[in-house]
Amino acid sequence: MTNYVIGFLRRDVSGDRWQGDQARIHAFAEQCEWSVALVYYGDPDRPGAVINRLMNLAYAEYANEIVAPSANHFEPGDIPALVKIADVICVDTGTRYSIATVDPTGLPASHRVAE
Repeated sequence: MTNYVIGFLRRDVSGDRWQGDQARIHAFAEQCEWSVALVYYGDPDRPGAVINRLMNLAYAEYANEIVAPSANHFEPGDIPALVKIADVICVDTGTRYSIATVDPTGLPASHRVAE
């Protein structure tokens, strides 16, 4: 069974490196033998709408992970909300956030993805 993931990045955060960041998402998924269902580009002018759309996409695509270039691509509070739907992995550090790593206060604790 194939594991589907959603890529996520914000071009305003990546700047001129957005295509490289997108390639890193795909390379990371390939290394883990996952299929990228799609890459969603967040709009900085619609932060609440972005997280809701990302959650809906992950749910609709049966994605187990959301892969982003770094935690900087998320707004405060996004990661604790997302882990209710799928794990969040940051490529730059290999950090995985999951429902099991969110403490009772709602703040994410984290652990590295096994290599």
